[in-house]
Amino acid sequence: MQNSILTFAKENLHTFEKGGVSSNEIYFFEYQNKKYVLKKALMLGDNLSPFWQMMKNVFNFTFEKQAAVLPKVYNLLKDNPHIHVAPFVAADETTMIYGFEEGQSWDDDNFPRGQNNAFKLGQFIGYNHQVKHKNCGIVDVEDVNDFYERALLHMESTISRHWNSDDENNKYVRTVFEKLKNQYSTAPFRSQNYSLMMVDMCADQFLYKNEDIIACVDLDAYIIGPVEWELSFLHNQIEDWESFKKGYETYQPLPPFENQSQFFYLLMALNSYNNKSEIEVFWKQFL
Repeated sequence: MQNSILTFAKENLHTFEKGGVSSNEIYFFEYQNKKYVLKKALMLGDNLSPFWQMMKNVFNFTFEKQAAVLPKVYNLLKDNPHIHVAPFVAADETTMIYGFEEGQSWDDDNFPRGQNNAFKLGQFIGYNHQVKHKNCGIVDVEDVNDFYERALLHMESTISRHWNSDDENNKYVRTVFEKLKNQYSTAPFRSQNYSLMMVDMCADQFLYKNEDIIACVDLDAYIIGPVEWELSFLHNQIEDWESFKKGYETYQPLPPFENQSQFFYLLMALNSYNNKSEIEVFWKQFL
């Protein structure tokens, strides 16, 4: 099935209905009377956006490597009883195919309240964070044993190359970085656990019905990483944090994350070097 649907999809791609474009080109098609979604990866080789370059530098991530482990990522997520995950069908180094899911997209980082979204997300994330891993990295590879040091080196290199002028935004991120670097040198950050998490967690990775979450449809940036990263961003994206906490604690106590949040915010904010006004209009509220 995997080989035949991949062959069919590649041979007939030019006939498929086209969807959006981001890190992937999205297509919709039917095969043997079933609907599917095809994602054609654009971030391959050295053709990387700032975000995916960060993923490579920090996690040894590439789309080519991720495609090889997508069945394992899906197998970890499909048994999560709280939010359905779009079924993985097939993949090679450039193409990913998933079963089609009905639902509406949500073009915002922040999650709608829905009827029970915060609690459901808490359960979903708490379930994913149950298993503790020794290292970070691509699922089942997990070859990063010095996450914080690698992240600091990436930030320092990115600032040196892209945030080195006397512009106010450039000076601002350098000031924040020096503060974090000094903080780390005296009291190094430690993750309570490395677990399955989505690096770019936000509401637009899911589908909705009447603003209720019904499916997770993006597995691109699922890796093993520090749970504090995912929790830091969710804390800003979910209005009813108490409900999220109750859902999460179905599985384990919510770990402290606030003292590391600025570290992860800066790590992501530095990806804005092609549009530095994002520091002023978005990131400063967190930094």
